[in-house]
Amino acid sequence: ETALACSQLRWLRTQTQLDLRSEGGLQHGLLEWGSSGPLVLFFHANSLCAGTWAPIIRRVPHIQAVACDQRGHGETDAPEGDDAYQWLIIGQDFLRIVKAITARFGKAPAACVTHSFAGDCALMALAEEGQHPHTAATNVGRMILLDPVLADAKGASSGAARLAKGTRKLGEKEAEGFESEQAVGEALERLLRPSLMRDELDMEAKAAFSAHGSRRDDGGRWRLRCNRNNEAAVYANRIAIADHLADKHVATDVHVVFASKRRGKVEDQAAAFKRDLREAERVVERCKLGSKVHLLEGVGHFLTLEAPELVADAISGLLPVA
Repeated sequence: ETALACSQLRWLRTQTQLDLRSEGGLQHGLLEWGSSGPLVLFFHANSLCAGTWAPIIRRVPHIQAVACDQRGHGETDAPEGDDAYQWLIIGQDFLRIVKAITARFGKAPAACVTHSFAGDCALMALAEEGQHPHTAATNVGRMILLDPVLADAKGASSGAARLAKGTRKLGEKEAEGFESEQAVGEALERLLRPSLMRDELDMEAKAAFSAHGSRRDDGGRWRLRCNRNNEAAVYANRIAIADHLADKHVATDVHVVFASKRRGKVEDQAAAFKRDLREAERVVERCKLGSKVHLLEGVGHFLTLEAPELVADAISGLLPVA
């Protein structure tokens, strides 16, 4: 079964590099699928990688897809220090990547699909760009945000610090690495299980993470490509996106896919759902007229890993009609 999943995730995939160092950016790892159809760009969540989009992309028909490794992840450069992982800086990576891929393919993206914090970072950069009217706006097409981080002020301060601390401790526990590529996937599933709606991760998605999100070291142990300290730095720099956008405007069509299960304890779900939905609605109010929040039932925050078929359907339904 694992062999089948691995063969599926490599479906028509090409691995390339995007060197943006001369423009103040980094060298990014890219994965590309397809050669025709509307161009759709994919940006993953913290600790994941471009390869985890494979089970979704193969289910979205008739597109040309490019998935990018974020800074500190996958095949992309990993600068040191918490300051290198500020969310606006990552958002500026997003704008550089979109412009460079537009130039490479000779067409702007029809849509950019983000998961988790990647969406927050992108909106921050788009809002910042909008404050400079003499600067040409980046054509990002439609923004499809899969369950962005919807932290309020408390979640962006004490909650972020707690999550960063826990991630660094997890890195200490994993210091000896993993005994196999399969063990990497099993560890991911154990870690995320409390946040899932389903009993387990999708088999293909788990295999995609293991294959693209880890590497074998010289001693024969498997290591995560995203260092836990870099992952923790992303958490430490968390922002309250609705508050950040309160006095700004994003001149882009934005569609938020809101996962029905919220992070947190079972007994806190109702309150968390209400709070997060309020934050999501505040976000789209600061975006182009027509931007919306769409509820996706049966998934949690790690929807790309537990239900790629549902996510692919949601993306297909939100892609702009040519």
